[in-house]
Amino acid sequence: MHNLDLKSLMVFSTLLKECNVTRAAEQLNMTQSAVSHTLARLREIFRDPLFVPMGRGITPTPRALELAEPLQHALRAMDVLVQPAAAFNPKDFVGTFHIATTDYIGFILLPLLVKRLEEVAPGVEMNIRPLKPHDDLELLKSGELDLILWNEGTAPDNYYVQKLFSDRLKSIVRVGHPAINGSLSLEQFRAGRHLRVNSSYGAVKEAIDQHYEGASAKMAVTIPHFLLAHILVSQTNLIGMIAELTAQRIVGEIPLQVLEPPVDMKPFTVSQVWHARRNSSPSHRWVRGEIVAIASEIRSTQQTP
Repeated sequence: MHNLDLKSLMVFSTLLKECNVTRAAEQLNMTQSAVSHTLARLREIFRDPLFVPMGRGITPTPRALELAEPLQHALRAMDVLVQPAAAFNPKDFVGTFHIATTDYIGFILLPLLVKRLEEVAPGVEMNIRPLKPHDDLELLKSGELDLILWNEGTAPDNYYVQKLFSDRLKSIVRVGHPAINGSLSLEQFRAGRHLRVNSSYGAVKEAIDQHYEGASAKMAVTIPHFLLAHILVSQTNLIGMIAELTAQRIVGEIPLQVLEPPVDMKPFTVSQVWHARRNSSPSHRWVRGEIVAIASEIRSTQQTP
């Protein structure tokens, strides 16, 4: 159909109800000539008179009566399209957010986030997946993932990146280590036996990889998960690495010395990443805001002596 707009449909609907051009014009706050002109266009579009004179009014043709029901369906659908989005209420929301991240980021952020969502959005389910950045970017694009929590500062076009918090690496050895007590020299670092994590991706892994480049350290044990590392270090004479935020959470529970690395370490950043297709979703904006609020709490702990 050509040039069939919402106003024309409303004229058609009002004429069906009033069966009178004058009353229809009054209802629509239009002139009679404007209503008559629109009716002429409708007759051309539908190739039917639609209304014929009867007494002081008009009566619909069989074709107009046939169109009455689909016309009301179309008007209701158009009404839904032009209505503003309803305010998002997290307490009433029921749904699942699919998030990919690492065990380190999950350990730092998820306990605070889940506790928060239990209070404000009991109908929310969190589906946390292991991070696979190259695959996950495509899953964001297709809608199978809502968010990636990672350490990248940039992303391709049509993706959004928002910085959450920064962290830095510390060296760890067990309390009672026979050669290391209170500080770690470069000579001790090179002479010691090291624990290394062989995870494929992640903020801590990339920082650790940079740390070991050129350090001539002896690798004794390689493991696949970061959160296993501090347990093994606490029960052996190995030297390991740990993110400072992780250290803050476990140092009172596990007998570890948390030490400054013997070389300068640059901080690394943790960000949330999402695709443009989700950017305007009320529920998605809300959960991103909750994550930002949790990240603010995390940053405040870093500023506390």
